[in-house]
Amino acid sequence: MGDLNQLDWVLENRARVNAPILEIGSKDHGNTNDFRPHFPGARYVGVDIEEGKGVDALCDFTSPEEEVRARLGAAPFRTAICLSVLEHCSHPFRMAENIAAVLESGAHLFLSVPWVWNMHGYPDDYWRFTPSAVRVLFPRFGVLEDSSFWSSKNRGERFPLATRKFRFTEEMFFETPALAAELKQKGLTRFSHPYYCFPVMLNMLLVKEK
Repeated sequence: MGDLNQLDWVLENRARVNAPILEIGSKDHGNTNDFRPHFPGARYVGVDIEEGKGVDALCDFTSPEEEVRARLGAAPFRTAICLSVLEHCSHPFRMAENIAAVLESGAHLFLSVPWVWNMHGYPDDYWRFTPSAVRVLFPRFGVLEDSSFWSSKNRGERFPLATRKFRFTEEMFFETPALAAELKQKGLTRFSHPYYCFPVMLNMLLVKEK
């Protein structure tokens, strides 16, 4: 979708973006970042499960590998962009395996997944992720730590990938009158345990090692 932190991230690492480029979840929903114009002349293939603007081919990455390859052709890709997509996949391990299968060794994968976000359906919403979960999903990939980070939905708000605790205490919620009133309206008055709910997105730049 239209997360400007994701756009900035990919463009900051444009030196690692090599053709052919595969964008998974490329359909323009009205506020979607358009990466294609930033890589003129490159072979760029946008895939989605629905037809629409920005979609070159229909491809369900939870299908058997041979079906995915038949949709995309035999040539491997050198870059994949998969942003705010994996949470909508009912079989994330199968999808991750298929992504790995269509990338050549040394290829880069820009993966952005939610840690905390409202439930939203495109067409449904299944998962939230930690860095460890991403590593389990993509065991054949290394993580470029210096180019990976947590982010909010505000442009430029980033936090190191190594950060593990964002603790919100009771006082931080209820000593702010407007926030306290809104929470009370929703039925939440006091709580005795900390909430760990920030930041919103996990952005990891991966490289296929084998």
